[in-house]
Amino acid sequence: MQRTSFLTKTAAFLSFCLFAIATQAWAGGDHLKVYLNNKLIHEQYVGEPVKLSNLQLDKANVNDQLTFHYSHCGKIGTGRKLSIRDDKGGVIREWKFADASGKQSGMVIAVKELLQLKQENLRFFYTATELPKGQLMASFQVTDKTTSWVPGSSVLQFLC
Repeated sequence: MQRTSFLTKTAAFLSFCLFAIATQAWAGGDHLKVYLNNKLIHEQYVGEPVKLSNLQLDKANVNDQLTFHYSHCGKIGTGRKLSIRDDKGGVIREWKFADASGKQSGMVIAVKELLQLKQENLRFFYTATELPKGQLMASFQVTDKTTSWVPGSSVLQFLC
C-alpha cells in the first residue's frame, strides 16, 4: 500500500516537473513579430518550423509602417538596431532604437524608406546588446515596382 502511494506521488511530482520545465522553456524563447499598419503579418518562435511569407509592397504602401517586435528569452533587448545589408554583409541602411521601458516596444520603419532602396538581395538584420552578431530576420527583393519580403530562416538558429 505504501509502495503504491510512493510511486503515485513520485509519478505526479515528475509529471509536474516536466510540465513546469516545458512551459518555462517555451515562454522564455526568442520571439519575433512583424506588423504592417498594426496588423500582424508574421510571428516566429525559436524551435518552430520555418514559416515562409511573402509581402508585396509598392507605391500604394508608401504611407504604411512596418513594426518589428523582438524579445530575447521573454525580455526586450537593449541597444537595438535594425539594418539592411547587401550580399556581402555591408550595411546599406541602419535604424537605432531607444531601450524599451515596457513589455513590448516596437521598432517602426516607414515602408517609404524601404521602397527608396534600389538594390536586389537585401537582408534585414536585428542586433542588440544581447545579440551582438545580429540575426537575419528577412530577405528583400527591391525593384522599381515592388518589394518582396521573405522571413529569414536563421531566426531559429539560437537558443536562450
